[in-house]
Amino acid sequence: MKRLHTLCFYLLFFVLYLCGTTALWGQKPVLIDTLSLSQKKELQDKYTTQKKEFYTVLGQKYKSKELKEIKNYFDENYATIEKRIEKNELLENSPFNTYLNNLVNQIQAKNPEIPKDLTILASREYETNAYNLGEGTIIVNQYLLETLDNEDQLVFTLCHEIAHQKMQHVLNAIYEQITLNNSKELKKKTKALKKQRYKQKISADDLLTELKYKKSETSRIKEMQADSLGYIYYSKLGRSPEQVARTLENLRDSDKEKDSLLVKDYKTIFASLKIPFKDKWFEMENFDLYHYQKNNKFNTDSLRTHPNCDIRIDMLNKIDTKVKSNSIKKVVGKSPEFTQWKESAVYQNILNEYMMKHYGNSLYEALKQYKSTPNELLKKWIAANFKKLYEAKKSYTLNRYVSQVNVSKYTNSYNQFSSFIYNISLEDLESISTKIK
Repeated sequence: MKRLHTLCFYLLFFVLYLCGTTALWGQKPVLIDTLSLSQKKELQDKYTTQKKEFYTVLGQKYKSKELKEIKNYFDENYATIEKRIEKNELLENSPFNTYLNNLVNQIQAKNPEIPKDLTILASREYETNAYNLGEGTIIVNQYLLETLDNEDQLVFTLCHEIAHQKMQHVLNAIYEQITLNNSKELKKKTKALKKQRYKQKISADDLLTELKYKKSETSRIKEMQADSLGYIYYSKLGRSPEQVARTLENLRDSDKEKDSLLVKDYKTIFASLKIPFKDKWFEMENFDLYHYQKNNKFNTDSLRTHPNCDIRIDMLNKIDTKVKSNSIKKVVGKSPEFTQWKESAVYQNILNEYMMKHYGNSLYEALKQYKSTPNELLKKWIAANFKKLYEAKKSYTLNRYVSQVNVSKYTNSYNQFSSFIYNISLEDLESISTKIK
C-alpha cells in the first residue's frame, strides 16, 4: 500500500507539471516516472541473459585464472546494475531512452563497425556524466543535459562512450590491473616491503602513489583515444565540428555552479511563499578567517583520470582544425526533441533527487529554480521536501539527507543553504512545511 501511495504521489506531480508548466515553454515538457514492476523484471531478466552471453565470450578469450578474476569484477558490476534498477535509478523503456537510442542508431548507421549490441540506460544520478561499463552498457545521467547546449554535443558524448566500448577500454583496464597484481615485479616489491624494518609506512605510501600515478596516466591516454575515435564517428554524421570543443568546454566548467542563493533571495522567496523570515536562520560562521589546506600528499593533476579538457580540445584540433574555429560563437540548428529534454531537465533532476531521497539537494535546486521561474509545481516540491526534512530532523536523521557545511567541497551558496537547514528549529521547520500551499 505504501508503495502504491508513493507511485500515486509521483504521478500527481507529473500531472500537475504537464498542466501547470506548458505555458512556460510553449510545448509539453516530459518527466520520467518510476518503472513498473513488470518493466523492472524485464530489464533485470535482460541483464541476466546478457551476463551469460558476455561470460561465454570472455571464456573464449581468457584463461581460467584470469577469467575468474575478470568475472569477479563484472559480477559486482551486474549486482550494482540490478540494485539500481530495483531502486528506480536506472531506466531503459522511457521516452528519453527512445530518444537516446535513436541518436545511437544514427551513429551506428554511418559507422557500421560499431557494435550493435549496445544497451543505453538513463540514470537519475546527480552528476554531469555519461560512462561505459565495459560489457556493452552506456549510462547517460539525465543531469548531463543541464550542461549541454544542443543535440550535437549530446551526440559527441555518445560517440565518445561508444568508442570506449569499441576499444574495450574497461575490459582491458581490468585485465591490465589483474596482470599487474599478479606480476613478479609487484610481488617482489610487496615482499621487500614486508621485510623492511624501518619506514615501512613511508615505503608503502610511495608504492601506492606510484601505482596510482600509473593507473591515472593510463586512464588519461584511453580518454584521449576515445576522443579521437569518437570524433571519427561523429565526423561522418554531418554535424558541427565546433560543437565538439563546446562539449568539452561545458564539461570543463560543469563544476561551476550556474546559479546561487543569497540571503536576500531567501527573503524574496519566503515572502512569495508567505513564510515568515528569521535572520537567525542564516547566521553563518565566517570561514574566511580559517586557512584550509588540501591534502597535498598526491599531485592531483597526476591523479586525474581524465585529461584537462583544453588539452583534449587541442588534440582534436590537430585531427580537424574546424573543431576549434569560432567554437564559442557557432550556432547550430535546434532539435525540438533535445530542446524538450533540456528544458525539462532541471525539473527532472529535482524529481530524481526527491525519488532518491536526497531531499536537501532536491529542495536546494527547487529553491534556485523558484527564484527565477516561480510556479505551482516548484511550490509543491518545496513543500514536499521541507516536510521530509522536518521528519528527518524530528527523528535525528537529518545528516542522511543534507550534507553538512564543507568549505573546501561545496560552494558558498550551498554551505549557506546547509547552514540554514541545520540552524532552523524543529518547530519552524514544521511551520514552513505546513504553510506552503
